[in-house]
Formats: sequence, structure tokens, C-alpha cells
Amino acid sequence: MRARKHLRRLERVTVERPVYFITVCVAERRPLLANHEAFFILRSELEAAPSRYGWSVGRFVVMPDHVHFFCTSDETDRASSL
Repeated sequence: MRARKHLRRLERVTVERPVYFITVCVAERRPLLANHEAFFILRSELEAAPSRYGWSVGRFVVMPDHVHFFCTSDETDRASSL
């Protein structure tokens, strides 16, 4: 049986507009987000992210002690509109 050579590792991978999966946890994993008020505040902040920070946030889930969300930079969109 012939032995296989290991594949060469890629030195660099470039993606034009990557999408990131982010998890943010509450300090000491306290369940501070387990209420409607926290959800509405988080939702409004995530919706305002494009105009405030230049990042678009897609799907998200709020858990009692952490938040998961997908986001991508709008930098290429902003540069093309200037």
C-alpha cells in the first residue's frame, strides 16, 4: 500500500467578505439576559450596529447568560458608496 504525503497547509486564505460567528458571555455567566427587557435592548443594539459601527448583524440567539450572533463588516459597501 502506498503512503500518502501530507497536504501542504495553506499559508493564507482570503475571503472577500467573511461572516463571523460571535459568542458574548455575561461576567461570571450570571443569567442577566433571561428577561424581555434585556432581549429588546440587545435587539435594538444589534439592529443599530450597521449605522453605528459599520457591521451588519444577521441571525442571533439570546440565552440567559450569553448571546450568539453572525455578523459581517459593511466596510466594502461603505467604500463603494463614497
